[in-house]
Amino acid sequence: QQQQQQQLHLEPQPIPQHKQQQQQQQRYDDGQQPMLQPQFRPPEQVVPSPAGYAQLRPICPTPFALGPVCARGERELPNWRSAPNSAELLGAYANMMADTANYIFDVLASCRESKSAIRLLSAADGCSDDTQPDMQAKRVPTSVMLAHALAMCTGKWQDEQTQVRLYGGDLRNMVSPWWQPQQLPWQLPRWIDHRFVALDNTNDFVAQLYNTYQCDTDTRFDVVLVRQGLCFCDDPSKLSTVWPLEVCVTRAQQCNVCGIYTLEPFLFEGRPAYRKENCVLQWNTARMEWAVNDVAGGTWAFARGDVGHPALARGPWAIWDGTTHTNDATFAVNLAHPGAPPWQRAPEGRMCCCGITGDTGNLLHMLFRVASVLDPNQVNSFGLLHGAWTNGTRTEVDILHEQIKESVRLYNELCRGPHAAAVLWRTAAKEYWLQCDGIVLFQPGSRADPWRAYAGMSYESLFTGSPLPFVV
Repeated sequence: QQQQQQQLHLEPQPIPQHKQQQQQQQRYDDGQQPMLQPQFRPPEQVVPSPAGYAQLRPICPTPFALGPVCARGERELPNWRSAPNSAELLGAYANMMADTANYIFDVLASCRESKSAIRLLSAADGCSDDTQPDMQAKRVPTSVMLAHALAMCTGKWQDEQTQVRLYGGDLRNMVSPWWQPQQLPWQLPRWIDHRFVALDNTNDFVAQLYNTYQCDTDTRFDVVLVRQGLCFCDDPSKLSTVWPLEVCVTRAQQCNVCGIYTLEPFLFEGRPAYRKENCVLQWNTARMEWAVNDVAGGTWAFARGDVGHPALARGPWAIWDGTTHTNDATFAVNLAHPGAPPWQRAPEGRMCCCGITGDTGNLLHMLFRVASVLDPNQVNSFGLLHGAWTNGTRTEVDILHEQIKESVRLYNELCRGPHAAAVLWRTAAKEYWLQCDGIVLFQPGSRADPWRAYAGMSYESLFTGSPLPFVV
């Protein structure tokens, strides 16, 4: 018990000795770690505090100020390193990145008065090599977009009094020591420093960033951003060999295409098809859409999106009104019978975009990894594990959301550091797959505390018009 108490009172600034790092790496290496056990302790780098945050509510409605930061979307630009200027590189995402920069500067306002630099780590940043053949390499890394938004967009950072140091961490980046210059194709303002680091989200952050000298040993971060890291866009239905026997097509205004559709005996273009009299619900590869077609010709309704089953098509569905196809938000395809679909996987079989699985244990470890590199002495430091959307039927999505909530509850119970956690819940979203905005790590009472926006309000009133997402 004495040894455990001594471990929990380690100071955060010095990097542990070589032997301690080896032990920590072995303990938290995902290839060897056991399932979460009651005796689990947070990593030693987290600053100890006498009490945890077990009584803190695990779910907080997304504050208005955080809404733009939690916007969804990725900038696809092949050969983005060759973009002639910041405007071309950012495209339609310039305002989104400027909103993120504004929020960071608002939260760290006191930081600007007390020191001359803001340090930001973007984990799951995106591949720094745009010549790789996969789709991910064609997307502009978050840290690159933030750097160019700071350089191009108007904001309080334009006084050039604050040095901004951006680190873009991704699994496929090269390891290089922090003192070694990196060749970047852009000329950024002198007050913006940007570099790429190699970072595997499934392993300990401290060992990766400091043992390999990718960051100075004195560096801890004011912000750790994992943009779209908690996006579960993987689609198990594409690999399924069994499908529901019936689906139900519904619409607010009844029409001839509504009703129960029965599974056809053969696949159509590699995916299941369903029929109701002369209407066939089937996949169209050329147009990348699910469509309700009439056997005599013509399309009654369609929804774009590459998903393995029509019940996962998010639309909006475009409906034929006699003259043209118009979007109808009330049109939907659902499973005819409640329950789990045949392709449903356990949470540990679902992978989010930051490379970890959706079970409570791995989500919890990810929270501790982020907390381990946040600056404990900067009261407004925060981490944001951003969620985009959660693919699946209502049953699948509810299970994943419950795992996220449980990981936050456990983190607040086990953590002995200064940062608490909360699930950000978008109460204005009617679509169940868009309601989880992610997880925020913050020091209670700081400018990053999402509960500051709701001081004096009752918890239940925050969900008026939107059902409480979990039993509270």
